[in-house]
Amino acid sequence: MTAAAQPLLQVRDLCIRFPTQDGAATVKAVDGISFDVMPGETFGVIGESGSGKTTLGRALVGLLPPTEGSILHDGVDPRSLGAGALRIHRRDYQIVFQDPHAALNPRQTVLTSVCEPLEIAGDLPRAERARRGLEALSRVGIAPEYAQRYPHMLSGGQKQRINIARALTVRPKLIVCDEVVAALDVSIRGDVLNLFASLQREFGLTYVFITHDLSVVAHVSDRIAVTYLGRLMELGPTLAVGAQPLHPYTEALMSADPLPLPSHLRSQRRRIVLQGEIPSPIDPPSGCRFRTRCPSAQPRCSTEAPAWRELRPAHWVACHFSTRDGPPARPPQQDAA
Repeated sequence: MTAAAQPLLQVRDLCIRFPTQDGAATVKAVDGISFDVMPGETFGVIGESGSGKTTLGRALVGLLPPTEGSILHDGVDPRSLGAGALRIHRRDYQIVFQDPHAALNPRQTVLTSVCEPLEIAGDLPRAERARRGLEALSRVGIAPEYAQRYPHMLSGGQKQRINIARALTVRPKLIVCDEVVAALDVSIRGDVLNLFASLQREFGLTYVFITHDLSVVAHVSDRIAVTYLGRLMELGPTLAVGAQPLHPYTEALMSADPLPLPSHLRSQRRRIVLQGEIPSPIDPPSGCRFRTRCPSAQPRCSTEAPAWRELRPAHWVACHFSTRDGPPARPPQQDAA
C-alpha cells in the first residue's frame, strides 16, 4: 500500500434502513457511515452485537442495497452497472460468513461447493473449474482426498477453510470477513488468522475484518473502525486506537478485553462497566448515540450530535469532549475492578 494509491473501497454517508414487519417503524441499521479502504489493507470493524457490523459487511459486497449514500468499488458504483457487467464486477468483492456450517450446502460435495462460483460465472470448462477448485483447496490446507466429502464429515475449522477457498476461486480484490473465527474453537482460530495473513501476502488481498473480539482485530488490522448503533464512534490506526483510544466507548471495550496479567497487577487495571443495554435502532437516542450509557455524558450530548473530528493524524472520533490526550474524564464511581 502506497501513499499515492486510490481507495479500493469508498463508503460515503451510507444509510441502510429496514421497515418493521408491521411497517409502522424503520430500523436504522447503518446510519451515516463514511470511510475508505486502501488496496492491500486490513480494515477492522468492531462493536457490540446490534451495532450494524454485519449489515455493513453485506452492503459492502452488494448483498444489500444502500438506502442512502454510496459505496464505490475502485471508483465504480455497482448500482450503475448492467446485469452482465455487475456479474463480472462482483467477483472482485467477496464475503466469508460467520457460520461455516450454514454457508455450505449439505447436499453438495466440498469440490462442488468450492467450484460453484466458477460455475455461476460460466466462462470456464468443467475441467478447468475442477482444477482451480482443487488448487484453492490445497492453498487453504485442505488435502485432495477431502474434495468428494460432504460438510457433515468435516470439522468447523475445515468448513471455514473451504468457505475461504470458495471465495478465492474467483480471484477477488477484496474479501469481507464477517466474524470468520467466532464459531471456531480457540485452538484453531490462530491457524485461520495466519492463513488469512498468508493469503493476503500471496494474492495482494484487501480485507474488511468484522468482529467483536478485540484480540482478533488488533492482531490482523491496519486500522480499526469502532461502531455503535449504526454509526462510527472512532477510526484510526490499530496501534493508536489500542494504546490510547479517543472515545469513551472504545475505552470501555478495551477495558473489557481480558489480558494475561499476573495476579498482583490485575487489581491495578480498571474495568469500565457500561450500564444498560444498547438502545433500539428503531428509536436511537438523540444527539450522541452513546450518551445513554456513557459515563462522561453531559447535557450537550442529548441535544447535539458530535462532529466527526480528526484529533490526531488519521485518527478520527465522534465525541464533543475528547481531546488529543484521550476521552473525557470519568467520575471515579463509574470504574469497577
